[in-house]
Amino acid sequence: MTLPVVAIFVAKSGLEEKLETLLRSVVEPTLREEGCISYQVNRDIANPRRFVFTEEWQSKADLDRHLATPHLRMLSEQIPALIESSDVILLAKVAGGPA
Repeated sequence: MTLPVVAIFVAKSGLEEKLETLLRSVVEPTLREEGCISYQVNRDIANPRRFVFTEEWQSKADLDRHLATPHLRMLSEQIPALIESSDVILLAKVAGGPA
């Protein structure tokens, strides 16, 4: 069974564009990773300070390798200065297509 993930980041006021640039920078290298089924960053229409990653991995081991990559380590170092809050949710797929 695959592993869907949702990650939500809320930018500090005035830092939305910097956060978007940072989040966009990890999408392409992540899509090339082994075990990545889908990976996208989205921006909430009703609250443009909120960014939501929807992703799906072949396994928890693939997600763990993703979290150890240089681009994700860079993200984890830079993101705290730009956000008010974050939440990462690992899901159990019940039905449907890729996340």
